[in-house]
Amino acid sequence: MGDSLSQLQLRSAELDNLLSMNGECDLVTSLADGLSTRLGDAPEVAVVLGSGWADRADGLLENLERIPLSDLPNWPLPRVSGHSAELRLGNLDGRRVLLCGGRVHSYEGWEARELVRGVRALVRIGVNNILLLNAAGSLRDNRTPGDLMPLSDHINLGLPNPLVANQSEDGSATFLDLVDLYDPSWFQALLAVRPELIPGVYAGLPGPSYETPAEVRRLQQMGADAVGMSTIPEALAARAAGATVMAVSMMTNYAAGIDGSRPSHAEVLETAAAHGESAAEVLSATITAAPR
Repeated sequence: MGDSLSQLQLRSAELDNLLSMNGECDLVTSLADGLSTRLGDAPEVAVVLGSGWADRADGLLENLERIPLSDLPNWPLPRVSGHSAELRLGNLDGRRVLLCGGRVHSYEGWEARELVRGVRALVRIGVNNILLLNAAGSLRDNRTPGDLMPLSDHINLGLPNPLVANQSEDGSATFLDLVDLYDPSWFQALLAVRPELIPGVYAGLPGPSYETPAEVRRLQQMGADAVGMSTIPEALAARAAGATVMAVSMMTNYAAGIDGSRPSHAEVLETAAAHGESAAEVLSATITAAPR
């Protein structure tokens, strides 16, 4: 009797998981339909704006159109300051570009599939290039606040993976080759026009607390150059969906214990605002360098 009950419970859990995943597929489809209706033809590049990057977006695009995220079905809305809850659609150097505010994070209580729903819907409607921006803590003395770092690779230390079965659209796990996750051709095209940029490795932790000095020392030993709380789930989902991926971090503070640093979210936003002009220049160059 006990074995039969266990089997029934297992089958019930499997059915619940299947229904949940079918529901996620429906949510992505509905969001994709809403995006198609509002955007028309798919933009060539979609940019996910990190903490403090939204202000850099103003004035970057021509023929700007603003779309509140609340107008789009099933796009999770942010609960953290520094993340503008709107899309900006316009042109840059003859390319149609979408700047996406409203990033959500796992530390807000969102599941992996919710973190990446917008990215999945954008790739679904035909966006081929996904650029991910973030604010990060520098793990190196030579990467000072305000510096910009293209990601050459990442180390995932606890951010949720949207490719596991219960976070995918169809209920199946995705086995994904992550060599060259951050596209080498896009990467090299950016460095050709901005050779002063120094690529590096991004470590992703779930937050919301900042790292301890001991954790910072361990991250340095592991080969990480910057640490943050986002980006990796979206990169995985975009690559799995078939998009080309690029990411850039802004160093908004030294990580805890470096040069006496005691990180705060206020410091992150203040540094991002102080270095807005250089960030906008690199953002523009990165968009222009995207594959055609």
